[in-house]
Parts: sequence; structure tokens; C-alpha cells
Amino acid sequence: MIHASGMPIPPRPRQLHPLRQDKRARSMTARLMGPVALPVAMYVLTLLLIVAHQGRVLELSYTLMSTLVAFHLYRRYPAHYLGFVCWLYFLTPEVRRFADFFNGSFNAKSPIMLAPLVAAAISGLSVLSHHRILGQRRAMPLVLMLIALFYAFVIGIVSVGVAPACYTLIGWILPVLIGIHLVVTWKEYPVYHRVLLKTFVYGSFLLGTYGIYQFISPPPWTVFWMVGSGMGTSEGVPVPFGLRISSTMNSCGPFAITIMTGLLMSLAARGKMRIAAGIVGVPALLFTSVRTAWGGIIIGLIYPLAMLDGRSRVRLLACVICLFGLCLPLTMIDAVSGRIVSRVQTIGNLSDDNSFQARSSFYQNFSSFATASIAGKGLGSVGLGTKLADDPSQLTGSIDSGIVEVCVVMGWPGTLLYVTGVFMLIWRAIKASLSQSRDRFAISGVGVAISIFAMMVMINTLQSEPGMLFVIGVLMPVIGLRYARHKRDSDLARASAVAHAAVQVRA
Repeated sequence: MIHASGMPIPPRPRQLHPLRQDKRARSMTARLMGPVALPVAMYVLTLLLIVAHQGRVLELSYTLMSTLVAFHLYRRYPAHYLGFVCWLYFLTPEVRRFADFFNGSFNAKSPIMLAPLVAAAISGLSVLSHHRILGQRRAMPLVLMLIALFYAFVIGIVSVGVAPACYTLIGWILPVLIGIHLVVTWKEYPVYHRVLLKTFVYGSFLLGTYGIYQFISPPPWTVFWMVGSGMGTSEGVPVPFGLRISSTMNSCGPFAITIMTGLLMSLAARGKMRIAAGIVGVPALLFTSVRTAWGGIIIGLIYPLAMLDGRSRVRLLACVICLFGLCLPLTMIDAVSGRIVSRVQTIGNLSDDNSFQARSSFYQNFSSFATASIAGKGLGSVGLGTKLADDPSQLTGSIDSGIVEVCVVMGWPGTLLYVTGVFMLIWRAIKASLSQSRDRFAISGVGVAISIFAMMVMINTLQSEPGMLFVIGVLMPVIGLRYARHKRDSDLARASAVAHAAVQVRA
């Protein structure tokens, strides 16, 4: 329209009917709150039970609530389901501490600890509902790992019994089931990208902040748990500046791997929350005194640095230097610096390091371990599962080397299958990330996978929660590349259809 003065009149913005506006607002709220409402409600109810000192009720209801929420998210929101499983691994040990503290007695077999295991096991439904994927090439690495686990499980039942083998199988197989769930739901990659990135960034901030508070002033429920569990020998002394922090998790080892993963994944994030997570995450990682994780984060930074362009590489290095620079004032506090400096000094004086010497003896006698049982001792012969055996004294107990543990448990046949599957996953992840140099989330995932796998020299990081983090890191680039190719092909097909329709109209 033209005004009388000759100037064009700008069109009025389109006004929606009030009912349509209200309907659109409700639909947006439903999309945002749909996958979040139930987990938030569950944790609010958990907090209310904690405040009401209802530890016994919490023990009986927490696993049931988390299972129902996980099943609902699994059916409708696959990406949010995986994010919820991560949060369960993050927070469940702290919920258990609250329940024990307010019950007034330490429960060595708390049912609360089943919550993340049951929730993660729901991903096994993807194997049943999409069983044909097991015969496809994209699932081959995971299938090889499943065959190896089934072999070790059968050997374990024969050699140590059903209970130890079943208990140990849970920790080994859950990461593989999560991996199959990711392969099946590859079309949800953009949602995975958004949900998991927020999970790691906000999780690192929350766990890191609470861990620093725990280091400065251990809360009474943490002290109660350390005394009751007898973990004071390995976790330090439950006094200010005297413990190796575990934050909301079960011990300093899993927490160190989790905070390391969160810091590496935060490289792909944007905004102030990433900086906040780094500010609290780096000191928290130092306060764990887990040297394996210190080395792991350095290894995990190498691949993202190599993949970035020159300007981004300089920015990342500057960010890393600034974060460590912010931690320098901590060295001025004797109570803080003494423990960290002593742990750093042991790296340069390995001859006096008992843990290093123990692991060195494992590798010096590696040939004897490898040839002692070519068929393998089976699942349940190593680790916590040995406590369920009829005669635990006759079993190996724990092995401070993930590589040796795999060889002892699986023998030559199982180790060949399992290691082949792991290397195929890593190779495919690197190859996929090279094709997506702009996808920082995929690149960070490869860095996480390489760092966690490198830590196998010291501990077994391919089972339970660390194994899940490895699978997430190693499969994100693969499903991201497949989604990108699918989207490109769909766009080309759509453009071709539009062009063909235009030609038909002209004809």
C-alpha cells in the first residue's frame, strides 16, 4: 500500500487470534516440559522425602520411580532417556547416603543403587524390538562385544557360579546395550546433541560445585557413609581438606572420569555455563587426586586440538590456560597444595609408588596371566562379583589393570572378539569425525573415547558408568555422520521433486 505522501506503508504484523496464541503457547510448553516434567517431579519428591527424613520410604520407592520414568522416556523421548540415565548415575549414590544417614544405619545392600542399573537395562528392549539390526554392518562392533561377553558369561557360570557371573555381567553389558540403543535411534542425533551437551555441562557444574564444598567442609552424611562403608583408607580422611572428593558419586575414581568427560564435552558448548563448569570442574578434578584422570584429560585434549582450525585452536588453548591459571591461587593454601603437590611428585618418583609398582608387576607377568587360562576364567572371577562366590578366597579378587582383566576374564577367544569390537568402534568414530570437522560435539566425543580407553592401562573403564561414557563418545560421531548424510539426501530428493513439479507445471 502507498501513503498519500508517496511513501510505502509497511505491512502490519500478522496478528494471531487469542485462542490460537494460547494454543501455540500450550504446545510449546508441552514440547519443553514433556520430557522434563517427570524427572523433575521425581527428584522433587525425592527431595521432599529427604527433608521429611523418610529414608526407609526413599529406599523402597526411589528405584521404582526411576524405572517408571526411564521407561516412559525410553518409549517417547530416546535422547532424554539417555540423559536421565546419566543423571541417575550422577546423583543416585548421594540419594543413598541421605537415606542411610536419616535411617541411622549404613545399608551395605541398599536397593537405591539398583536405580541406574535398571534404568540403563531398559535400553535392552531395543535389541528385542530391533533385533534385525544385529545382522547389519553398522552394529557389527557391538555384536562382537556381545558374543565375547556371552562367552565369558558361560565360562563364569561353569567356573564360579551363577550369582557372581550374573552380577558381573550387568556392569559389562549395559554399555553395549546403550550403544545398540544409540545405533537404533540415530535419527534423534540433533536431540542427542542438545540434551547430552546440556547434561554434561550442567552436570559438571553441579558435581564440581558440590565436590568443592565436600572438600572444604564434608557434610555429615558423607562422613557417615565413609565410616560405614570403610572407604576411609582409599578415600582419605573425612575432615576438611582431608578427603579425595567423590561429590555425589560412589568414589573418587568414577567421579574423576565423569568430571573429566564433562570438561572435555564442554569444549563443544557455548555460553557462560561452559565457563562456569570449567571453573569448578578443574579444581574438583584436582581434588580427586586421581592421577589416571589427570593424564586422561590431557590425552583427551590432543584430538580436539588437532581437529580444530588455527584460530579455534588458539582460543581453546587460551581457555585451558586461563582455567588452570584460576586454579593457581589454590596452591597458596597449604591444606590444598600439600595433597596435590604430593600426588604430582609421585609421578616423577614412580619407584616409590606402590600402585605403579603393583601394576608394573601385572604387566611383567602378563605372559603368565595370558597363558594361565587360555579359555579364560569367566565373568565373576574378578571384581566385586567374587564376593558372591561360594569360596571367594580362591578367586582373583581385583586386578589394577583393565587390559589384564579383559585377558583373564575372557581368555584368548573372548579377548580377540571384544578388543576387535572396541577398536572398530574407535576407528569408525575417528573416520566419522574427520568427515564432520565442524561438529565439535562429535570431535569432543572422540577425545572422550580415546582418553577413557587409554585409562584401561590402569583400571577397567569399559564397564558400568565409565563404559557408558565411552560408548556415548565413540558413537556420537557415527550416528551424527549418518544423520547428516540422511538429511543431505532428503534435501536433494526434496529439491529434485520441486524441480520436477515445476517442469510439469510449465509443460
